[in-house]
Amino acid sequence: MNHHPLIERPEMQTAGQRTLYGALTLAFWAFWIYLWVPLLALLAWVLGVQQAFKYMVILGGYHHAANLLGIYALVILALGGTLVTWATYNILRFRGVERRLAPLPVSAAELMRHFGADGAALARWQSTQRLFVTHTQEGQIFRVDSMASQYAVA
Repeated sequence: MNHHPLIERPEMQTAGQRTLYGALTLAFWAFWIYLWVPLLALLAWVLGVQQAFKYMVILGGYHHAANLLGIYALVILALGGTLVTWATYNILRFRGVERRLAPLPVSAAELMRHFGADGAALARWQSTQRLFVTHTQEGQIFRVDSMASQYAVA
């Protein structure tokens, strides 16, 4: 019989156990972040965060930033609303109507005429998994070499 530890089976834990484990996890993450505070303070001092604090909090720059964020939120809502409106319009307009058509099959004669190949070469190309195709400067096929597959099943 295969027994799993209780921690690997959270559905078997009581609500109190899950709450305790979650609180412990949160506490240890907070302690881990607290250990990084001196390094973060040094980094903030090097990057001049004190100046940002002075201009944003003490001198009231956050008012302008809050207004700017409000404008950004309105623009995002307008763009999102436009997209939702356009999608809804297209869903209502084209529901139940399938306008996509499957491509028509291409015959061997059309392929031979397009690529300038004979029937034997075309059959060989179609039966080969990997081809190395060399083209001319004009884009016409110059040479086709069959390549052995490096992933062949033994």
